[in-house]
Amino acid sequence: MNNNSDGIDVIEIAKTIWNGKKLIVVISSFFVMIGVVSALLSPVIFTSSTTFIPSSQEGSSASGLSGVASLVGINLNAMSSGGEIPSSMYPQISESVEFKRLILEEFIDEKKQVVLKNYLADYYSVDNNLEFNNSNKSFVSEFEDDLFEIIKEILTISVDQKDGFVTISANMPESEYAAYAAINARNILQKIIINNKIKSAKQNLEFSEEQLKSKRKEFNEIQNKLGYFNDSNLNIVTSSIINEREKLEAEFQIINAVIVELSKQVEQNKLQVSKDTPVFSIIKEATMPVIRTSPKRTQMVLIYGFIGFILSALFVIIKDPLTAILKEFSS
Repeated sequence: MNNNSDGIDVIEIAKTIWNGKKLIVVISSFFVMIGVVSALLSPVIFTSSTTFIPSSQEGSSASGLSGVASLVGINLNAMSSGGEIPSSMYPQISESVEFKRLILEEFIDEKKQVVLKNYLADYYSVDNNLEFNNSNKSFVSEFEDDLFEIIKEILTISVDQKDGFVTISANMPESEYAAYAAINARNILQKIIINNKIKSAKQNLEFSEEQLKSKRKEFNEIQNKLGYFNDSNLNIVTSSIINEREKLEAEFQIINAVIVELSKQVEQNKLQVSKDTPVFSIIKEATMPVIRTSPKRTQMVLIYGFIGFILSALFVIIKDPLTAILKEFSS
């Protein structure tokens, strides 16, 4: 009995919907038009991405252990020592002021005519009057802060914790700009990582080069002094002259030996800088996408049409009962 009543209810609802089909068509068409307008007015977005992985220089035993650890979801490469930034921290680097300032100054077109900073300010109507020149690097102007917020929406850095893959995606209104923004972000990110890793070795190299430069200056001075002394005392053979010559020659030999050692240190430090420099393997290069990411216009129109159909059908179903209830309250 209940099943028969339920069936009659469904039939009645279907009849009600059919009788109100004109209203349903009108309301649904109105929503479809809203969907068409929204789809046409929505900003076009292209997405380009690049994927890379830091190449590990660990020994085979560490590599094997890393492989075993990855089976349980642990990335030992992210725990490497020696001042190297783990890949899990890469998204935090992209949030730094240094990273954002560097990428804002990059060109985003092949002809190198469009700077990201100027493009974003024009496209998003950011008031550049809010920009202030300040020698303090910690100071962030309101203009920069607005652009930094836009950068957070444009760029996305994700890390595969298991395998260590790093993917950088850029969302831009132009296909070319999206590709170049992703490439620039990757290059700047890698540059910051490299500078952090080789900072100590680079300081040692700069120190040894400065010392070598200073000693070479002393070497030239003592060499000239010794040559002038010999030229001035060619025919003079006295104990004082001999002692002075031996003193100058000894000083010359000492400085020469120091220069030889410093030259070795410079070369060793250069090798250390090269050894400490992280290597990145690019798995997927960013390309200019042909198909836009959004808006998905057909999907938007269908969704609006479906919403319109559901709302209009509900309205047709409850219209008569609701009218009757209101009449009872008003009577």
